[in-house]
Amino acid sequence: MKRCFTLAAVLAALVLGARPAYAWDEFGHRLVARIAWANMTPQARARAITILRGAAPETGLRGTVSGTLSQARQIDLFVTAASWPDEVRDTMQALRMEKYHHPYRHYVDTFWRQDTDFGAVQAVDRRPDGDLLRDAPRLQRWLGDGTPALKAISLAWILHLVGDIHQPLHASGRISPLDPWGDGGGNDFKLEETDPVRHFRRSLHSLWDGIITANFQQQPGESDGARLARAAAEVGSRHPRGEFAGEIGQRDFRQWAQASVALAQRSVYRAPLVRNQAAPAAYRQAAFQAAEPRVALAGYRLAALLNEALGN
Repeated sequence: MKRCFTLAAVLAALVLGARPAYAWDEFGHRLVARIAWANMTPQARARAITILRGAAPETGLRGTVSGTLSQARQIDLFVTAASWPDEVRDTMQALRMEKYHHPYRHYVDTFWRQDTDFGAVQAVDRRPDGDLLRDAPRLQRWLGDGTPALKAISLAWILHLVGDIHQPLHASGRISPLDPWGDGGGNDFKLEETDPVRHFRRSLHSLWDGIITANFQQQPGESDGARLARAAAEVGSRHPRGEFAGEIGQRDFRQWAQASVALAQRSVYRAPLVRNQAAPAAYRQAAFQAAEPRVALAGYRLAALLNEALGN
């Protein structure tokens, strides 16, 4: 981290409205992990479960698992770990939040400029913001040579950050006349009012966080696990591994970030989107069509990364 946060500092940041660090929402992160699980070797799966079961109890990473785990319970443990870095921001568990919450780790914003909505993209000579690219390599090292407790935390963060970096607004800091210092990955680009009492508005970032979930609604009588398996199968059918043959082998988070900011420039800030208005159906459909292959690619890349790290 850039700063050593005390509990008071973390709470103050939350109160003052520090940038939310969510990328895909909980379902989206679990979906990335579920796609990865389907493409991991048996050895990598087994080692991942062993690592997660070595987590310190205070983290909550082990959940309530004990004894021999069925395949379904192994999958649940694995995909739940992918959303853990967002769960540890829970202020009701303040000590855990102070120890494990790293708000700047979730993103790395490359800054760029548009002088009009939605005009030509212009480069900006400004250092990127966020710690994702700095922290990802050390987490990979700790996964290999850390203590059992550190390995478990590192694995959870890797599951999460591979998802994060494929969400285009976790790599983008758009500067415009209305946002001269950047729009916080779309958090300051407001859309429709969702709470007329508190005048709360949905952000562009939150729309993209939930765009996958919105298109995989739970069916009557469907369990959470079944819904996730259905979504993973549908995404995999529409976007098989072969679609990304030239990209899965890339291991550099920096390359992944560059592709995400390019997608933000091309597909996020575009007509018919209008600030302070709800995103039209045509925009939401185009957003889903752009986001779904990113989730698929994130899952395949995560599997390749873990097969290499844990598969021997």
